Amino acid sequence: MIEINLLPGARRKRAGAGVALALPDFKALLTAVKEPWLIACVAAWTIVLAGVGILYLPRRGQVAGLEARRDSLRHDSTSLAALIVQKTAIEAARDSVTRQIEVIRDIDGDRYVWPHLLDAVTKALPPYTWLDDIAALAAEADTGGGAAFQITGKSVDLQAITRFLRNLEESPFIEGVTTVSTGVVSEQGRDVTTFVLNARYQVPDSTQLTLQPLAASLVQGVRSGGGRRR
Repeated sequence: MIEINLLPGARRKRAGAGVALALPDFKALLTAVKEPWLIACVAAWTIVLAGVGILYLPRRGQVAGLEARRDSLRHDSTSLAALIVQKTAIEAARDSVTRQIEVIRDIDGDRYVWPHLLDAVTKALPPYTWLDDIAALAAEADTGGGAAFQITGKSVDLQAITRFLRNLEESPFIEGVTTVSTGVVSEQGRDVTTFVLNARYQVPDSTQLTLQPLAASLVQGVRSGGGRRR
């Protein structure tokens, strides 16, 4: 069919063009608004809202990250506090055990003093010489050195007493041997020489001692019929 446009200059709408979006005429809107303060207020609020949006959203993300980090640090702090409490308890137990060991070590350090002294004096005793007494000297022990003691005995030979002093000095457990007095007495119709000696206990060099495990010492003592030795 042929159609004729009877209205010059008018354009016929094309069918099927769709719905057109109509934007507001901002120029006409600005012309209609006569208050400049209203325009300034609207512009200021627009700028404020835009600034808040630009600054708030990134800060909100940073705050969320910091809160997560705070929670993690709080959890780590709680775990660290528990570890500190456990460490303190372990150190207290260690110090208690250390003090007990020191007490035992002090007791054990003096435990074998007199057995060593008696053994050393017995080995140093020459023939035809015997002992009447071995006594500790508390006053002498306070003046210095180890445990001080006094030996009282008799001998039928004066040279044996000199040999006895020399043997005592050679012992690794005895030092400071001095002669307090000597004399002659009659015993069973025979003259014998009496002597009184003072000496001190000394801690021997570790290279001169041979230590054995306690189990081995017990087995050896049982087999030989004797007691424990150190």
